[in-house]
Amino acid sequence: MNRAPVLLSGGAAADRAAWAQEAAEIGGRPLVTVTRPEQLGSALAVRTAVLFVPDVVTLGDAGQQLLVRTLTSLDERPKMVLGLNRSEASARQAGVLREDLHYRVRMGLLNLDAPGMREGIASRRAQWARRAAMPPPRPASPRLQSPTPLATRPASSRVAPPARPRPKAKARPAQRSRAAPRVKSARTAKPAKKARPTKKARSAKKGTKRR
Repeated sequence: MNRAPVLLSGGAAADRAAWAQEAAEIGGRPLVTVTRPEQLGSALAVRTAVLFVPDVVTLGDAGQQLLVRTLTSLDERPKMVLGLNRSEASARQAGVLREDLHYRVRMGLLNLDAPGMREGIASRRAQWARRAAMPPPRPASPRLQSPTPLATRPASSRVAPPARPRPKAKARPAQRSRAAPRVKSARTAKPAKKARPTKKARSAKKGTKRR
């Protein structure tokens, strides 16, 4: 929502109040009305509201100075809709409107005495009256409501899908165990053959016999 302040000059008190009410409805914010200086401090604390002052002159110099400090601060503040029960030029000439406050709201000056302004406000008020007279919408029937997606249902209401049967594994035929090699006993074992002497050993043996 635009937080730029607005200064409404001229017009009737009901016209200024209707303008403030429209600003609150468009922004979806509550409307806080200040008519006395002692109400200003608590109203400025409601930073998400639309602050409406029907006639800023009634706040006096101290109240207008507090508005200036709030507008110069970088902190979050409510949207201000300030009213004047006279024209902006006459209020400045009479000295009942601070110049520094006028400087802060100069971009939002709106003269309700301008041609066509009262007619526009009256048509808007008629639209608001028709909206207020309309009955509230009926709640939807439970039958027409779309079913709750499975992802948003509680875990207790979910139904697990049936488990698929796993195919049985085929039994493999048992492998025959190979017989261990037979170990010959000492009785059945054949005596080891003696190694035949080599030619060189035989000649050496013959030489010893000749001697």
